[in-house]
Amino acid sequence: MNRIAPPPIENVVPREQTTVPTENNKAGPALLKKLLKKLPFAHELDYFRRRVIDSHWFDFSAKPLADILEDWPGILLLDTTNRCNAKCVWCPNPDLENLGLMDMVLYRKIIDDYASRGGMLHFGTFGEPLMDKHLRERIEYARKFPGIKRINVLTNGFFLNEKIIPTLIEHRVGVEVSLDELDKETFERVKKMSFDVTRQGIVDLLEANRQAGNRIPVNIRIKTLKTLAETKANAFYQELSSYPCSIDLTPIDENIISNWAGRFDTAKFFSTYFTRSGKKDRFSHKQFNSTNVAPCVQLWKWMVVYWDGNVVMCCADMFGQSSIGNLRERSIGDVWRGSAARDLRRKMIRRERFDVSLCQNCDIHLSWHNLKVYYDDAGNFLPSRKFV
Repeated sequence: MNRIAPPPIENVVPREQTTVPTENNKAGPALLKKLLKKLPFAHELDYFRRRVIDSHWFDFSAKPLADILEDWPGILLLDTTNRCNAKCVWCPNPDLENLGLMDMVLYRKIIDDYASRGGMLHFGTFGEPLMDKHLRERIEYARKFPGIKRINVLTNGFFLNEKIIPTLIEHRVGVEVSLDELDKETFERVKKMSFDVTRQGIVDLLEANRQAGNRIPVNIRIKTLKTLAETKANAFYQELSSYPCSIDLTPIDENIISNWAGRFDTAKFFSTYFTRSGKKDRFSHKQFNSTNVAPCVQLWKWMVVYWDGNVVMCCADMFGQSSIGNLRERSIGDVWRGSAARDLRRKMIRRERFDVSLCQNCDIHLSWHNLKVYYDDAGNFLPSRKFV
């Protein structure tokens, strides 16, 4: 499993986050965020800002865009397989029992349907998409439809090789790599897979992309137990920085690791792995997320589809507890605008989040104001954003 529920976008920069600017990533916004987070009481002020903006008094600023997005999902997240070769210590994927691979008949049905109105296609939600033996065929099929504007894949990097890399570059597939640790010992201890194989695959992708005439966007996520200084001094980090890619570097703290809607014991994780000393944030964004009753961005942001065609309400629902329909029997529009999805959205708007069982213990809850991070006022995915 690669996704950290989804990327930690909370309109706040974590304590020690940096982004290496490239041609795909302008340095200005990153520099501004870096300066803002150094202001006195920056985290406390952002905590209170969120409490105000997420109150019902400001729903008027989010609802018009949400109404537009209720008509059609701007992003389709496909979990064509939920199998994963990594066994990351912060991920409950190893506990999954309902493992499988989406068959091509179902896949073509979904793509034919989605292409009728179009949007962004994203591979990788609960599993490792490069383990999908049909991935090249799926990408080639989706690229036949002009309505599918962009294709992205989220991977742990292990299966980046000479078979898949040319396909990714040729078909303009943006690649996000959930790399995390940069030194071999720590990497293999917390991800339970070969560092050397993963490192070589990432370097091969970056080198092939550097030589390509039309480069694809590549982003490297580094979620590390190390400090910022230790990570930036690492030789592999410096090598990655020399390539045309962006790097999201986020040292692990209490605001980063998700409890996966209550299915993961974060307290046990920190007591076992989090040994770095330092002052704990008084104002934890995870704590605020756990109590926030504003409408959740998940119900408007994207459609999340399991390998068997089940549509779940949230990218944190790794165990498929919240099916709102199945695309094997129904259309995308029918499920997206159906009674189950509509009832969940109305509950959220009425501030009845805790009447929804999946949401009761969730710490990744982000309000629908975050839709503006991804979409313009007309409901179009922002061209400045490379990944979701």
